[in-house]
Amino acid sequence: MDKFLNWIKEQTKPLIISGIIILVILFIIFILNLVINRFIKKHKRKRAVTVARLLQSIIRYTVILIGIIAIIGTWGVDVKPILAGAGIIGIAVGFGAQALIRDLLAGMSIVFENHYDVDDVVEIKGFKGRVTEVGLRSTRIQGWRGDVKIIANGDITEVINYSKNPTIGVVEIDIDYQENLEHLLDLLEKRITKLKDIFPQILEGPTVVGIVKMGISSQTIRITAKTVSEEHYAVERGIYKFVKELFEEFNIKGPYQRMVVYNDKRNS
Repeated sequence: MDKFLNWIKEQTKPLIISGIIILVILFIIFILNLVINRFIKKHKRKRAVTVARLLQSIIRYTVILIGIIAIIGTWGVDVKPILAGAGIIGIAVGFGAQALIRDLLAGMSIVFENHYDVDDVVEIKGFKGRVTEVGLRSTRIQGWRGDVKIIANGDITEVINYSKNPTIGVVEIDIDYQENLEHLLDLLEKRITKLKDIFPQILEGPTVVGIVKMGISSQTIRITAKTVSEEHYAVERGIYKFVKELFEEFNIKGPYQRMVVYNDKRNS
């Protein structure tokens, strides 16, 4: 116990300096988060948010790295080799940081090549969701159920970005063969345009494409609408509801199963 107390007395200065450095690091990170969050609230463009988050990661890692080197220096370790680069490379290789370097380079490539931004809807490795954070090391994606997947940037080799272009909503309706197809198509074209006033996310349409398939007991009509990216789900539901109400209003029947019985009287 006496040895420990003596060691504490001897190392009082390094301990105090190390504590001050840690407090300074925490203070800088706090101010950084405060400034970045205020910037994001004022500039809600996805590209600005993505770049701001990336800068936040770069500054945070840089401050922490400088702080670690400063703390090591206070304990009498020669930091000149580390500052010269040889020490950092040795430490990186020693801790197997090749994957870390790969993730960092991939993260910068994702941002600067504009593969996706924060709030984009993407699919990576079979997981589809909205990008909530693009960091130097990893990307966070939140699925529609609320589940969050964190993917290392170095592991991202293929991305499907659903937010780059408008989305096409597609609705297919089956109707009975006994219905007057020409009358039904004309009725849909006259009435369906009102949906654009109900759904502001519609950019073009809705458009009645016409009959696209003839089945055993029904014929299929297709309706499309170009919407803001990933906003087609509500529009598709609205089209289905509109068609159902229209069918009920004009007594238009959907397909139903029939059984045809042939009575061959020649064998009787």
